Amino acid sequence: MKNLRTIILPAVLVLISAGSAFATGLSKKSNATILDGYVLRPNEEQVCQNTFIKCSTEDGPICTADVGMGSENLRELSGSSCPTTLHRIP
Repeated sequence: MKNLRTIILPAVLVLISAGSAFATGLSKKSNATILDGYVLRPNEEQVCQNTFIKCSTEDGPICTADVGMGSENLRELSGSSCPTTLHRIP
């Protein structure tokens, strides 16, 4: 019985710690938010215009689209402005 405990207890602890590490990794990846990207048009009445293209808040390559004025960076809407550049969905 004592030998069984010395073998099983460490194995169970290793499995629990591996599961915890995996769960922590998943929670870090799920912090990204998926949003519609907006183009900045400072000379128009509506300064930020929705492109309906989905982008992410997670760091990575910049989310871009060609919506009439060449390739443009897409941004996050914040009130009536769009100051933050978004990123492509990984």
